[in-house]
Amino acid sequence: MARILKFLDASGCELQHINDPEERLPIPVSGQVVTIGSTRLWIDSVTALRHAGPTYLVFVRPIGAKNSVATIC
Repeated sequence: MARILKFLDASGCELQHINDPEERLPIPVSGQVVTIGSTRLWIDSVTALRHAGPTYLVFVRPIGAKNSVATIC
């Protein structure tokens, strides 16, 4: 079964859905910065949903050009 990563904003709106059938992508962790396309995202939290297969809800917030990691922490 494929691993699924769902990137959600604070309101629960899905921003990105990644299907990882070979489970090659690392599982994100809180406090990490990831880039999807041209968007940089700060990971607030990660929740595993084992009953729905290997699905991970990754709650994020965008990092704008004016923001830095130091201002988010």
